[in-house]
Amino acid sequence: MTEPTIFATVHGGAVGVGAASNVHIEHQYVGFSSPAQATPEPAKGATAKRVTASNIPIRVPQHFLGRDDALAAVDAALKRYEGRVAITALHGLRGVGKTTLAAAYAELHRGDNRATWWIRAQTESTMRADLAALGVRLGWVAADEKEEPALAAVRERLRHEGEGVLLIYDNAIDAASLKRYLPPGGAARVLVTSNAHAWRGVAAPVEIRLWPKQIGADYLTARTGRETERAAAEALSEALGGLPLAHEQAAAYCERLEVSLAEYRKRFDAAPAKLLDATKDAPGEYHDGLTVSKTFALAIDEAAKLHPAAEPLIVHAALLAPEPIPLFLFAEGREKFGEPLAPLLADDGLEEAVAALRVFALVDRETISDERDPTIMTETIRLHRLVREVAAGRCGGDAREQARGRWTEVVADVCPASVYNDSRTWPRMRRLDSHALDLVSGSRAPPSGAEMAASVLLDLLGQYRQRPLAYSLALPLFEHALAIREKALGPEHPDTAASLNNLALLLLEQGDLAGALPLFERAFTIDERALGPEHPETATNLNNLAGVFHRRGDFSGARPLYERALAIREKALGSDHTQTAKSLNNLAALLRDQGDPAGARPLFERALGIYEKVFEHPDSAISLSSLARLLRDQGDLVGARPLFERALGIREKAFGPEHPDTAISLSNLAMTLHVQGDWVAARPLLERAIAIGEKAFGPDHPDVAINVGNLAVVLRDAGRPGEAEPLFLRAITIGEKARGRDHSQPQRYASHYARLLCDAGRATEALPLAEAALAAHERDSGPNHPWTRDSARVTADALDALGRADEAAAVRARYGLDGRA
Repeated sequence: MTEPTIFATVHGGAVGVGAASNVHIEHQYVGFSSPAQATPEPAKGATAKRVTASNIPIRVPQHFLGRDDALAAVDAALKRYEGRVAITALHGLRGVGKTTLAAAYAELHRGDNRATWWIRAQTESTMRADLAALGVRLGWVAADEKEEPALAAVRERLRHEGEGVLLIYDNAIDAASLKRYLPPGGAARVLVTSNAHAWRGVAAPVEIRLWPKQIGADYLTARTGRETERAAAEALSEALGGLPLAHEQAAAYCERLEVSLAEYRKRFDAAPAKLLDATKDAPGEYHDGLTVSKTFALAIDEAAKLHPAAEPLIVHAALLAPEPIPLFLFAEGREKFGEPLAPLLADDGLEEAVAALRVFALVDRETISDERDPTIMTETIRLHRLVREVAAGRCGGDAREQARGRWTEVVADVCPASVYNDSRTWPRMRRLDSHALDLVSGSRAPPSGAEMAASVLLDLLGQYRQRPLAYSLALPLFEHALAIREKALGPEHPDTAASLNNLALLLLEQGDLAGALPLFERAFTIDERALGPEHPETATNLNNLAGVFHRRGDFSGARPLYERALAIREKALGSDHTQTAKSLNNLAALLRDQGDPAGARPLFERALGIYEKVFEHPDSAISLSSLARLLRDQGDLVGARPLFERALGIREKAFGPEHPDTAISLSNLAMTLHVQGDWVAARPLLERAIAIGEKAFGPDHPDVAINVGNLAVVLRDAGRPGEAEPLFLRAITIGEKARGRDHSQPQRYASHYARLLCDAGRATEALPLAEAALAAHERDSGPNHPWTRDSARVTADALDALGRADEAAAVRARYGLDGRA
């Protein structure tokens, strides 16, 4: 039995790179020959002689770097025998140097083969001619033999006499076009280079990677003789995306014009299209001397022949940020692209267009796992930065601006509208964020006709950053959205009021009540004038204004606003509407904070009743929790616990076990168990809440700090101060970093920590913490707020412990406290 033919496929960039050496590689150079030209010509029927034959058409460049692993992989594949044809495919971007690699392998192993034959595999006619020429060269067929019988004879002789023959099929289109021209068996070895990626059915793929910047810098410094410009070489290699062909063009330019690598980088940044298409610097021996630009342009044209959507798709993709592009952008936003792209992407058009681009290695297809939830996967395409540059160059002037406008509308449409409140939307937003930001950030005006879409995107981007409290990043986005709407719609338009409202909410979350108030007031004035005093949006403005007064402890200022918002919603939306329930809940919370639990309870219960009419409405968990908190504050733990448990069950069902709102209910239930003295049951609930928050927001988010602080309180009160102390310190650190040292929330943790220190006999450490917390809470919430009174109590206790009884008594008297805690 003869040994089967061994195949290896080199699949990747079609362009070899590097300047030709000044010294010719010492191997026989025959060139491409037709059957009529090949020598020697044996007589018909003559016995073939073992001769050394080679027709490798190119020389290996002097500076052939960074491909040892690829050469070893090819060699291992060609020597592998497992009882069947074995094929290995090396693949990579066009211009990555696959032809050079094949030539280098042939040169490295020229002593191992009696014949090394280069076959131009891009067309059937060239494959046929070159295979027939091999037969003539080896004496297997006569020079005047007709092509078809000559091919049959060559394939048959390769089956039986192929040992010691290396066949290199260069630039094959795909596996299907090559199959009938491969040896049907035997011991010949076959190396294929191809731009197509789809060789997996017959080959184990091995990627030919782009150069890392260190290898690229090695090449640039060696090729130009500029060994002292190492740092500039690394920076330039990075800018060129590691593409060997681009490195050769850059090196040739620098050598020709005697400019430094740093200067080339400067010129490249200023005019990349010009340098990528610099014909004088293209390596003449490789890929017909095409530049990077023409290489990719030709590939785009060829892809368009396979599918008409390939060209407009890659041009549109090139106008986005240089990040992975979710395919759902094209699928869901298809209609907005218009002619010719929209109809071409229908049905399986998108998949086929991407496949056509992949045939020519113009895009990589990549499945990306979400950073926080690896079970969520997104199909994307990625463009090399130079492919992106060439493709984008096909769309200039007004056409590019129109395309940017279409993209702005598409991304605004597919961005989730509930990004602020619903963490389930965040994985999608993570995939869209960089593209959306690239479309609308900066000072440039939005494309004509896409102004409103741009303002929507800016709002959503701001809300996305607001949720993890990236306030400094969110602020200019909200301000930009407001500026667009004021210019496009005028300062009195309701959409302008919406932007004012969003900006005010951001300031409110930062604790800037003074900055938020006039924006809320302006939004209210606009909506009241434009929509009327009884409109639901006017009620929303009133509710938000009331929230500012409520937060700063101005209960008398907040109450009439809450009441008016409630009245509007009852009249406009009905007494059983969920918006009415929200107003009821807010007014009840105010009454509770005013010390009127009797007035608050029926409002909480009425809000809950409204939600319960809507089967398991998620907001019913808010009313359940509010009512439960009221009962807990009144000492009715038996009544509070089942309400907290119901709220947790609703949120777990509505949002899932890993949602931040579920974490809120876990924390509420845990603290009820803590008050009941069951710290053993409370602890795992808080640990679960912390884990949810860390996964959703990261370890340094204030929502995480709340639960870390709550766990510290539980452990402190359980008599485990050693475990509690580092948790208090972590909560304080997170809160101060996110909100500022004087914010009420970190000061709340500081007050609890001061209690731990005071109880541990460390009153000297406790007093300054307690006094700072007391000042912050009184400033933000007034003297009667529970947080203020708690801070006053620990301050007085620390003063007592330090022997300052008169000062302690004065503090207790001022805040109406009883004796020492």
